[in-house]
Amino acid sequence: MLSLRFLGAVAGSLEGRELALSARHAELLTALALHPRGSTAEELALHVYGERGNPTTVRAELHRLRAQLGGVLLTRPYRLAADVRGDFLAVREALRAGDVGAAAAVYRGPLLPRSEAPAVREEREDLASAVRRAVLDRGDVAALWAFGLVSDDVAVLERLVWLLPGTDPRREVATRRLRRALA
Repeated sequence: MLSLRFLGAVAGSLEGRELALSARHAELLTALALHPRGSTAEELALHVYGERGNPTTVRAELHRLRAQLGGVLLTRPYRLAADVRGDFLAVREALRAGDVGAAAAVYRGPLLPRSEAPAVREEREDLASAVRRAVLDRGDVAALWAFGLVSDDVAVLERLVWLLPGTDPRREVATRRLRRALA
């Protein structure tokens, strides 16, 4: 099993063994996880580097990544031959299943927040937007609170302040965070 924890941080493990992942390797793993049937070096270059991407550079990075992953990283096309568990994948699956509470609980921040890789940036924006929309639509306090902890989203914080009773200590926290977000 390959476990990827890329929401708000970069951490991964293979069969329980922690992996030392560079930012670039995390971007490649994200692209591979999002395209489980596989991608060519040209496609990965576009996903990770954009228009200026070079397939030769991607092949070199994948060679280094394969040194850590062994037979888990297959070629022709490049793909992952493991049970891939990713926090970003779990959020998507929970949203598809309509489990907004689970999606908000797993969402611990933006996907690879410092990455400028096109595929990562697109997924990061889509995921944040989908979770935000779902928690606001559902109006569930627990989901709003979980998302509000990792986002200074004014609409989410306003909804929390509105929904939480004055006796709930979370209301004061949400009020303070809302004031900071509006400042």
